[in-house]
Amino acid sequence: MTKRLAFILFPVVGLVFGLLTGWLRIGWNIPMYGLAGFHGVLMLGGFLGSLICFEKAIMIKKSWAYIVPLLSGLSIFAFLLNQASIGYLLQISASFGLVMIYVLLVNSTKGYDILLPLIGAMCWMAGNVLLYQTQFYPTVFPWWIAFILFTIVGERLELPFSYKHKRLLYVLLLITLVGFMLPYHGVGRTVTAAGMISIALWLLRFDLTGPLLKKKGHYLYTGLTLTFGYVWLLMAAVFMVFITSGAFALDALLHSFFLGFAMSIIFAHGSIMFPALLHKSGPRIHRIIWIWFGVFQASVAARIIADLLTMPLLRKWAGMVNGIIILFFLITMFVLVQKGRTLGRK
Repeated sequence: MTKRLAFILFPVVGLVFGLLTGWLRIGWNIPMYGLAGFHGVLMLGGFLGSLICFEKAIMIKKSWAYIVPLLSGLSIFAFLLNQASIGYLLQISASFGLVMIYVLLVNSTKGYDILLPLIGAMCWMAGNVLLYQTQFYPTVFPWWIAFILFTIVGERLELPFSYKHKRLLYVLLLITLVGFMLPYHGVGRTVTAAGMISIALWLLRFDLTGPLLKKKGHYLYTGLTLTFGYVWLLMAAVFMVFITSGAFALDALLHSFFLGFAMSIIFAHGSIMFPALLHKSGPRIHRIIWIWFGVFQASVAARIIADLLTMPLLRKWAGMVNGIIILFFLITMFVLVQKGRTLGRK
């Protein structure tokens, strides 16, 4: 348990400093001068990357696998010390380690679904190498989107979908992957967006959101969070094609995906993911989690509206609320997990 707490601190530190640098970027006076440029790499590699690496290290049950989240965690401190090259190399190493973990999982499970997060990890590694070579973030974000998209969709395919529906999704993912590999500002953006829109519609149609929305308690909560996440994925793809100009057009795309989609999925699976990471029994969905989720969705919507309408003050406050609610949610989940409550309705 102590070792797990130590490793969970890496994504927590990545999140905290990722939020601080994000607030600095949107106009808040945060005393972290010179670090604003590391916001993306702290959130993607430091927070999400470390979280995913730690989760898979636990799954594979190999001692060496814990080196992988250690590498991504140490990259956070390299960036905070303004040692960008070292930080990039550490994240390249972590992403390579995650690829190796998935390769072993493919060999042990003999299943095709694990190939999707493997492709995602390879996209993360490609993006990390590109960032090390260019240190130009706009060329890297499509690979980061691919990393999170393939990881999340791969996790959803653990559910018992029909072969016909799975085959359709594989085709849509292949189209999206081809789009990621094409020049983004050429035809790549259109192909990627078409694939992402189709994937979002597939998830809304064939995932368990429909049946869950007819239930109560934590089932309803999970259905709502997944539905909001898939709608944000759809919106991100629409922005990718149709919102290409404006001061905050890229901000709307990135945060509709990484906040609206990725964080909604974390909200959805928090009662499963955090107990597994901390080796505790799962908490029930306490009513306060509903509040955090509602405020979070409202704040993301406000931020996107502010981006689209070029409203810096609204964007500034919405961005602050985004981060605070994420922290409140994670703290609440940690407290509930530590209490060891069982799943149920409340």
